[in-house]
Amino acid sequence: MKQTILLAATKLITENGIKNTSLADIAKAVGISKGTLYYHYASKDDIICEIADSHLKIITGAVLNCVQNANTEHPKDEIIKSILDKISAIEGTGRVHMYLICEAITANESLRERIKIHYMDWRTTLKDEIKKTFHDDDESSDALSFLLVSIVDGLVVQSLLKTEKIPFEEIATFLINHWC
Repeated sequence: MKQTILLAATKLITENGIKNTSLADIAKAVGISKGTLYYHYASKDDIICEIADSHLKIITGAVLNCVQNANTEHPKDEIIKSILDKISAIEGTGRVHMYLICEAITANESLRERIKIHYMDWRTTLKDEIKKTFHDDDESSDALSFLLVSIVDGLVVQSLLKTEKIPFEEIATFLINHWC
């Protein structure tokens, strides 16, 4: 039941945003009463935090997968292309990500703290994997991990705004030429 609630809540948040999604909306979408919803989740914040936890694990897994499965002959090239390719295909996930980030920044202190911890874990894990895979020094791995997290967030925002077509291939080529 919890998974069904989270899937319905995620779908509603993707369509309407966090502020425009109520517990009544979620209960109705699942086909349960608000009382039953409260049995599983004490508040909307609990649902949002669990969605954030799940969502950030998915993003972390995808980025780490890019690093771990890089071609050993040209691993840095592979990582950059793979990460940018994944970003170009995450519209629904990107929308939820931005709603969660906006909620954390503007209104929800507990969500902010949870996301901060996930971001630090995400970046540190990425740094450690970069260091292990490329035998880079600690400083380079640290800097690259910050850069990759920033690139992911920035390109997700630009992709969601849809103001112009993002040249993912050209961005990848630029990064490869200046990093590798």
